[in-house]
Amino acid sequence: MMPVSVGAPARLLVVDDAESNLEVMTRILEREGHQVVTASGGAEGLAKLRDGDYDMVLLDVMMPGVDGIQVMQAIRDDERLKRIPVVMLSALHEQDTIVKCIQLGAQDYLPKPINQQLLKARIKACLERKRLQDLEDASTLRLEAVGAQLRAANEQLRRANQLKSRFLATAAHDLKNPLGGILLLADRIRMEAERGAPPERIAAQAGRVHEVVQKMVHIINSLLDTTVQEMGEVIPAFEMADLGSVIRAVVRENEPYAASKGIRLHCDAPDGLCRGVVDRARLAQAVDNLVNNAIKYSPGGSEIQVGLEHHGETPGGVARIGVIDQGPGFTPEDLDRAFAPFQRLSARPTGGEHSTGLGLSIVKQMVELNGGRVWIEGDRAWGGAFHVEIPLRELEPTSVPLA
Repeated sequence: MMPVSVGAPARLLVVDDAESNLEVMTRILEREGHQVVTASGGAEGLAKLRDGDYDMVLLDVMMPGVDGIQVMQAIRDDERLKRIPVVMLSALHEQDTIVKCIQLGAQDYLPKPINQQLLKARIKACLERKRLQDLEDASTLRLEAVGAQLRAANEQLRRANQLKSRFLATAAHDLKNPLGGILLLADRIRMEAERGAPPERIAAQAGRVHEVVQKMVHIINSLLDTTVQEMGEVIPAFEMADLGSVIRAVVRENEPYAASKGIRLHCDAPDGLCRGVVDRARLAQAVDNLVNNAIKYSPGGSEIQVGLEHHGETPGGVARIGVIDQGPGFTPEDLDRAFAPFQRLSARPTGGEHSTGLGLSIVKQMVELNGGRVWIEGDRAWGGAFHVEIPLRELEPTSVPLA
């Protein structure tokens, strides 16, 4: 209930087995403006307490069946009821009865016959204590809410600071070698130009500079993608798309890279099999990372299978994309941390390629942006298999939670 204002009417429960006592108490309390509910025994009093909200209880001690002491014990054991102030009423004057009531949580004790002035004063005092306690509880809840908000903000700042540190460390580490290579190639181009080397030789060296710069751009884009995703600033652009065409386009883009390592790409992603509302660009980025990773870690002469299947009986169902390679696979430790950012796993690129440790974390973010999920099957005995499931929605979703 809301805190009772000073002097405001309250909702009171009077529990007594004597009908005459109930009538007298009701008249006294109603003249004070209070709303009075009565119960003619302990069991009825407990039932009414549990079914309603009361600001205070006036409880007789001596009652047949469930007496006042038992009612007090039940109130004390009930989390919702134990904060309601209780004044015990009894014709008994034994000290041990009074002590027992106070020990059980009663705020006060009044002997019968009831003195009206004393009753009014005790009720006023108890309601005032309840009002102050309610205000204190409300303040505590507000402080706890503020504390939770501050802890959440601190955690967000901690994660942002951790991300910044990882970003800078990874950028410094991963860009150092390509920058050194660019400097060496630039010096070589300058020396060969001074010696009058033929243009095609200089052009070849410039082409190598271009390749190294492209690698640096890829590293920087991966870092920036991860940073934006961690900050929750990715804004999806949903559209109706044929997932088969998205996958085939990704495979075509990766065919020159696969051919350079003697790896065969086999794609089975037919048109029209899976259509739905997705963020086409980010889904393509997820599949591209998976295919690129498979090529990077697969041995020459092996085959990578990229497939698309339709699953499910619900409207639209789900599209399942698979990328299966014949590479070294994953250890149990790899599987536990594969999709975390900045994680380099046990396998090493078979062609000496560079790895930022971000590819799979980007895959997870992009798949979840499309409302899907990604998981790995595989061990070192037979290679690795990545599976992506995307719900095939007909209407553009209003929101998709980020991981």
